[in-house]
Amino acid sequence: MGKGLLIIVLGVGVILSIMILNLNANVHQELDETLNFYNNTQARLIANSGIEIYLEKMRRDKYLKGTFNNNSLLSGTYNISIYGADDSLLIKSVSTYDGFVHTSLVNARRRPMQIPSIYSALYISADIMNLNLNGNVDVDGNDRNMNGTPGTAPALPGVGLDTPADSTFFINNVKPKITKTINGSGTTPSVYTVNNTTNWRDVTEDFIFSADTVLNTGTYSSGSQFGTLTNPIITYCNGDVDFTSATGYGVMIVNGNLNLSGNFTFYGILIVYGTSYIRTQTIGNNAVYGATILVGETVEIQSMGNAGFYYSKQAIDNAKFNLKSSRFEILSWWE
Repeated sequence: MGKGLLIIVLGVGVILSIMILNLNANVHQELDETLNFYNNTQARLIANSGIEIYLEKMRRDKYLKGTFNNNSLLSGTYNISIYGADDSLLIKSVSTYDGFVHTSLVNARRRPMQIPSIYSALYISADIMNLNLNGNVDVDGNDRNMNGTPGTAPALPGVGLDTPADSTFFINNVKPKITKTINGSGTTPSVYTVNNTTNWRDVTEDFIFSADTVLNTGTYSSGSQFGTLTNPIITYCNGDVDFTSATGYGVMIVNGNLNLSGNFTFYGILIVYGTSYIRTQTIGNNAVYGATILVGETVEIQSMGNAGFYYSKQAIDNAKFNLKSSRFEILSWWE
């Protein structure tokens, strides 16, 4: 009886020992699996976060390409490679975390810059217009190249406005000397109602998001250069600005009042935009080749020098085909 009981006790002990050993093994296995899952997840997070970080860098630096190694993040590292044309970018991120490696590969494209439709050399959209045009004001909707020679595109109105009442008001409130210098499609003065349904708030916000240069309120002196013929840019002026003898190519957004003095020449689209009152003043010799757009509840135009507003399809196309957007479309994401 005693021996039998001892055998049973020993047997139960062996069984319990085996069960405990198996239980410990399962615990260690589950712990290993949990740690592996965590490490893999961290490596994946680092790789994907690296792509997001470099997409933001590419938004700010539109020419960023190449390989960038040993970036630290979340106690791990990642290497980034960016290559390909803007319409077919490949971004590769390889991360390492505690010995675990993860690779993510993104195919993206930089979204083309959306250029608004142009209906006139000078477009004014306002509930109230204050016109104080003296000196020599030349507005021409006949196409010109950027060097001033005649272009081949169909002519547009010299001045475009939203309603027939606005057109009548404009003609009746400028001097006869100036009405004779507003040329373009139709008769002289070439001042017409145009069907411009552009949402200028959306347009300006898109340009502002992609701005290459941001200027704050102030005076920008002689010699200021905003883009070149081969590298036009988006310039955003956040506040009232005064340009004295500056040159620019591309698109310029002014959210405030604009004063031009000396010799200011711009090739592309100049937009002066405000939710309430805006003033555009020109003194000296100033010219815009492309299109000029003034949008606000109250728009005041003052000219006391030589001001030229010329439609130029060449200048607009130079901006359209060469400006870079800061927005991306993700075509595929592989990992």
